[in-house]
Amino acid sequence: MQAYVYPAIFALFVWWFSTGAIIFLDNLPRKTFKYSMIGATVVSLSCLYGLKVTATQTSLLSAYAAFFFGLFAWGWQEISFYMGYVTGTRNEPCPEGCSGWKHFGHAIETSLYHEFAIIISACAIFILTRHEPNQIGMWTFMVLWWMHQSAKLNVFFGVRNLNEEFLPEHLTFLKSFLKSKPMNLFFPVSITVSMVIATMLFERAAGATSAFARSGDTFLGTMMALAILEHWFLVIPLPAGKLWKWGLASRKPSKAFDVEIVAGFLGAGKTTFMTRRLDALGTLPGKTVVLVNDFATVGVDGSLLNNQGASVVELPNGCICCSLRDDLSRQLEDTVTRFAPDRVLIEPSGVADIASLIGVMQRPALLPFVRKLKIITIIDAGAFLADYAKLPAHFAAQAKLASTLVINKADVVSTAERLAVAETLRRLNPAVTIVTARYGHIDPEPLPQPRMALVRDNAAHDYADHECDEHCSHDDAHRNHHTHEHHEHHHNHAASELGFTSWNTELQAHCSAEALQAVLDGIVGGKFGAIARVKGLAKSGNGWLHFDVAGGRASMTAFAASSDERARVVAIGKTIHEAELAAAFLACDVKLAA
Repeated sequence: MQAYVYPAIFALFVWWFSTGAIIFLDNLPRKTFKYSMIGATVVSLSCLYGLKVTATQTSLLSAYAAFFFGLFAWGWQEISFYMGYVTGTRNEPCPEGCSGWKHFGHAIETSLYHEFAIIISACAIFILTRHEPNQIGMWTFMVLWWMHQSAKLNVFFGVRNLNEEFLPEHLTFLKSFLKSKPMNLFFPVSITVSMVIATMLFERAAGATSAFARSGDTFLGTMMALAILEHWFLVIPLPAGKLWKWGLASRKPSKAFDVEIVAGFLGAGKTTFMTRRLDALGTLPGKTVVLVNDFATVGVDGSLLNNQGASVVELPNGCICCSLRDDLSRQLEDTVTRFAPDRVLIEPSGVADIASLIGVMQRPALLPFVRKLKIITIIDAGAFLADYAKLPAHFAAQAKLASTLVINKADVVSTAERLAVAETLRRLNPAVTIVTARYGHIDPEPLPQPRMALVRDNAAHDYADHECDEHCSHDDAHRNHHTHEHHEHHHNHAASELGFTSWNTELQAHCSAEALQAVLDGIVGGKFGAIARVKGLAKSGNGWLHFDVAGGRASMTAFAASSDERARVVAIGKTIHEAELAAAFLACDVKLAA
């Protein structure tokens, strides 16, 4: 048994360690790349020489050596590509709307020279070892080539886990050639081929008569088994990237950045406000990155914020809260390192724990780089009185942590109700700046201030003029956080505490706008349960519709969808009659409606 176990463990360790080492080198500062490339070239040439020497030997030691030389000869291919030395003729994203064979051709252009380098290296290894008894190194290189090509095609055709966090900043344009979907038709083919080859190799190892042949076939069989495992990691929702998280230790934020958290309850208008905010920031120099988090497993907000002049990173499936602190911290570190932004905008879900989010910003890995922290909380003027009556503690916590409170949808309530909302918020946080907005656009006139309100003179007017750019300093956020630290320790997972659940589905058909409106009206009327929020995208005629239910009101607007957009709907509420709701959306099909 040891004759099989030791080679398998050796292959597994060398593969895992060398992959992490390459990730580590690729994420060092670019000024180190030339030294890494020189070192990798020396190692690769040494491995080619080692393959030539061991090709004539058939001892157990020569089997281990040949496998090692073949694997490290492949390492040069990975380092040269991910450091940007040997890539292709294209170093920019695929044009908007590009698809089909043209899209595939652009993808080939991104790594054309890399593929030629692999072919040249494979030919060199074949020539150095041909007609010799020890072919383990040559076949190790070929197996790694198969793993590379198969994985590359799968992420192009579409898989669930793209592991984009491992892409260095200078290769982020490759994201336009990656597709996120549960699975593709090539996946079962690649898995089947790998399984057949792995089975044949392990059978050969079982029937081998010498330690050399037995270990050699075990090496290759183990690599094919790892290829199978690596492929399943692409489609199964497992955090496989953590296997090489240590390789990202070399990735550090390169400069300080500003952070804006746009919080608010379900349907308050956070995404609309973020769209306005991005328009305003588009006139400023520097790079903006947006982190979007959705309570449901299927996100919609990321699609609505795309094409707004900023890079959008989605954090789906769960609110930003205590249970996701480590994941959020890692995602933030990866994002600011990869994009080197001047500012980061974060839109958490409507049931997020903002105190925990502030805590993430104060972690040692991020705190030195967070130049300024603003917390902008959006309030739905029309729904506030009813929502506050049900969830006073939640709204009190959000108001106390906010640097600025934006009373959105101010046009749907009377002046008296708007002032009542403002006064309630002032009593929760006397020092906060309060402004009003319509469709996420800040009103130019300041909100009337009662004489006893403890606010800065002209603060609201200053905020409206500067569109949130100059207020709510990092120190303000620190002050608010420490003042309410007790609250953070007494509140656990915000979503479960508030009693919300989510439901989502994809919409396959083209929807009738009239039928879709009827479904939304039914949701508002309570026909499908106690649903607080609905948002979705649907095909309609030759275009798309963005529809939502928020604050007890339904709306539909036109939407400019990307070529790979998916029609889908998300519902969030206390109780959701899922079967009835699914049937209602299915009935929106144009043919069924007719």
